[in-house]
This record gives sequence, C-alpha cells and structure tokens, in this order.
Amino acid sequence: MCQALLEIMEPEINQIKQEVTKEVTRKDVAITVKTLRDLGQPEDFIREIIIKNFELPPADADSFFAD
Repeated sequence: MCQALLEIMEPEINQIKQEVTKEVTRKDVAITVKTLRDLGQPEDFIREIIIKNFELPPADADSFFAD
C-alpha cells in the first residue's frame, strides 16, 4: 500500500522538489549578487558570474538587477 501511494504521489512530490530547489537557488543568487555588490564589483561582472555559475538564462539573471 505504501508503494502504491508513493507511485500515485510521485508527480506531486517531484513538483514540490523542483519548487524548493528553485527557491533555494534564487536565494543563493540573491546572496551572491548582494555580496559582490558589497565588494564593489560592477553590475556587468556580477551578471556574467551568476549566468555562468548558476546556469541562468540572461533574462533570468537580469531580474536580479531590477530596482
């Protein structure tokens, strides 16, 4: 019965895992942006770093610079 329940719930569990992973990643990117800003790094450099290190599309990276 437990296995059957897991099979039924698997899509929902996977969706929740993806959402949690996205949220953690967004927090990590935000912390990285803030830290690099505090260290006086230019926005273009920070943008390149987060695109590379977090494998973000440029449009997603830009969302961290909207004021």
